[in-house]
Amino acid sequence: MSLWGGLLRLGYRLWRHRIGPWSLGYWPLLIGTIWLIFAHRRETRPCALTLTVVGLILAGVMLIARRQGYLRFRRDESLAAHLPPDVAAIEPDEKVSIQASGPLEVRDNRRYFVAAEADFTTMETREHIVMARIPLSRMWLAARSPEEDEGWWYAFVRPAHIRSIQTGRLYHGLRPRPALKVVYQRCRLVAGKSQPKEVVTEETVYLSAAGLLTLHRLLEDLTRDAGQETGYGQYVPL
Repeated sequence: MSLWGGLLRLGYRLWRHRIGPWSLGYWPLLIGTIWLIFAHRRETRPCALTLTVVGLILAGVMLIARRQGYLRFRRDESLAAHLPPDVAAIEPDEKVSIQASGPLEVRDNRRYFVAAEADFTTMETREHIVMARIPLSRMWLAARSPEEDEGWWYAFVRPAHIRSIQTGRLYHGLRPRPALKVVYQRCRLVAGKSQPKEVVTEETVYLSAAGLLTLHRLLEDLTRDAGQETGYGQYVPL
């Protein structure tokens, strides 16, 4: 059990859920401060002060967790040391249930999600796709996740663009999960003065699994042709 992982998850939920334009993590501090300023009755001041202190703690948890990306990845090479030689390969278009953390996109929109329920699949072309379904959710009844986040979000990872793959454990929640840290290049076209130009950025996505067998299947599939030349990508050595 990981207390720090639980705090990271709490910070993420406080950031994700909103009341009006502000994240939920700021509201207890705001209400407590206003109440403390305008509390004329002496008997109400202890309650206002308590709410203010609780608000400071919650806001602090949210901001500290945000600096960590709301997760912690601890590298553990032993998870790959005993990779079963006969692990079942992921078939083309097969969907493997995972949790995905990192920047995901749909059309021209990008969002950062942590521990999103997702499916991992590999196409016939060997392109890897992470497909996360983001639902609307509530916290403490009044706070809601942004409506514009609802729907499907994706990460597209081409084998030739994979820079590194690490095995380890992802801490987000009380129970750490075996995970892969995948660093890859994201290529996109942006409008230029005369013609579109290609912009290459380095991205990191974390793929966590419920068990080691699933993790081994993901690792075998990603490393099988990582960094290899394809018809649409350049060679990037691991």
